[in-house]
Amino acid sequence: MLSRLLTAAAPSSAVVQGGPTLARCLGAAALGRRCFSSAQTAAAAVTKTEGKSTIQGTSYNVVKFEQEDVGEVVKEVPHFQFYYIGGEHKDNKYRDVPLDIPILTDVPAPQLKKPEMKFSVLENGMRIVSVDKQGLTANLGLFVHAGSRFETPAEEGLSHMVECVAFRSTAHLSHLRTVKTIEVLGMNGGCQAGREHMMYNLELLREYTPVASTLVVGNVLFPRLLPWEVNACHKEIKKAHERLKADTDQYVSELLHQTAYHNNTLGNALLANEGRALEHFTGDNIREYMMKHFSAERSVFVGINVDHDELCKWLMRSFAEYVAIPNLPREEPKPIYTGGYKLEENADMPVCNIAIGFETEGWNSADLVPVTVLQTLLGGGGSFSTGGPGKGMHSRLYLNVLNQNPNVESCMAFNTQYSDSGLFGMYITGYGQEAPRLVDIAVNELHKLDSFTPEEVSRAKNTLKGNIFMNAENSKVLMEDIGRQIIMSGKVVTPEEFAARVDAVTEADLKKVAAKLLKKNPTYVVYGDTKSAPHYEYVRTGLAGSPVKGK
Repeated sequence: MLSRLLTAAAPSSAVVQGGPTLARCLGAAALGRRCFSSAQTAAAAVTKTEGKSTIQGTSYNVVKFEQEDVGEVVKEVPHFQFYYIGGEHKDNKYRDVPLDIPILTDVPAPQLKKPEMKFSVLENGMRIVSVDKQGLTANLGLFVHAGSRFETPAEEGLSHMVECVAFRSTAHLSHLRTVKTIEVLGMNGGCQAGREHMMYNLELLREYTPVASTLVVGNVLFPRLLPWEVNACHKEIKKAHERLKADTDQYVSELLHQTAYHNNTLGNALLANEGRALEHFTGDNIREYMMKHFSAERSVFVGINVDHDELCKWLMRSFAEYVAIPNLPREEPKPIYTGGYKLEENADMPVCNIAIGFETEGWNSADLVPVTVLQTLLGGGGSFSTGGPGKGMHSRLYLNVLNQNPNVESCMAFNTQYSDSGLFGMYITGYGQEAPRLVDIAVNELHKLDSFTPEEVSRAKNTLKGNIFMNAENSKVLMEDIGRQIIMSGKVVTPEEFAARVDAVTEADLKKVAAKLLKKNPTYVVYGDTKSAPHYEYVRTGLAGSPVKGK
């Protein structure tokens, strides 16, 4: 799979002859500077230091910057055929080998080590975390503590535009070279703008970590934001809105956030407004937004199935002579939970989607684990399920709602956590004319959160622990989880630590947290066929009153 690195002199190359090679482009990108075809310049080399730095209670090894020659750096860039055209060569020695005959020689079993989470920090403040599970496929993610919650009215939608213009032209690689590099190396990735973090990620064969890490960093440090590339991204805004509307569950979640935190922080829209794209979403505005929020101190780079020292070396090279974006002070207002209601009619939808939510205290609250156990205990899902172990068929919402009410299409508990706030509640779907009964069912199940049996609490705790460990086996999920945890709290809770906290949850803890949730003003959202949907006061008084008998 490995092939020679394309040089500018290759006759089949589409690159203008005499220009810099891709290796030099990537090498220069790893040096944190623009790429010129002139030769020797200085850069950074890995330096192991015994220096320590403690950030938000987590100890990091400090990685210092030093100098080395760019020519030596280029030699370490993995070779690959940049403009490779597919096709089967006539001399392929495996061409006529039957599929039942192995073509690989026997290799000794690898000596696997227990995965260990390692922490380092560059001198500029960017944190690096890695876990090497000795897998062949690596997952890399650059997380930035930015997103829609930090947008001012003048910056509305710019987080989404940063997502749209990701992996285009940089100071080192054109859009074409960026795309071809990703294609030839079989990488998969993208950029996702969330409410309080942004994530650039790539999945790749681990030997290409030097290429991928510098590629990701280059998109953050040196985006050219060419006018024609930015303008071409304007059409992506419309497509994003169409995709969101097509995903009903995600759209209801967006309506729920905008209603629960009306016109502030976590209620800011995830997607840019189509109506103001042309005049507002310019390269200058996007660059100004990135200069304000994308400092090294607000960034975390996470690698799974990578060598930690190797990752630190290439990331340090990427920043060594780069004049870091200053960590400018910014307004970080606390979320203001407003509650309230929103009904949005969709004439093409025969069903009614109802969400009733309440504010939680967020990831850093002592209530985090009891709230998560409570969500697992309620469980839920769709009216059709293939069943099987671990599907939650014995959760409350399956037993009490889906198995007892044939007109309910789906019913589930949700739990969305941010650093200092969150939303917990129920999401129920059925035909529009059933809306009043759907609300009664949801309200009644919420009233029942004042009592629990030891059996269902034990089942919920075991299910939650199983889900935690199962998800941690997925490298991409693990990468995202580590990045989000550090952004939200500055530290990482391991699956083992979280499982121990789950074991410590009692029935009294669940009752306490449920009572605290239900005291707050509810958020009530209805989407689809809303003609029969009850008013907000019906929901609010129902939650404040007594359970409805027989529901």
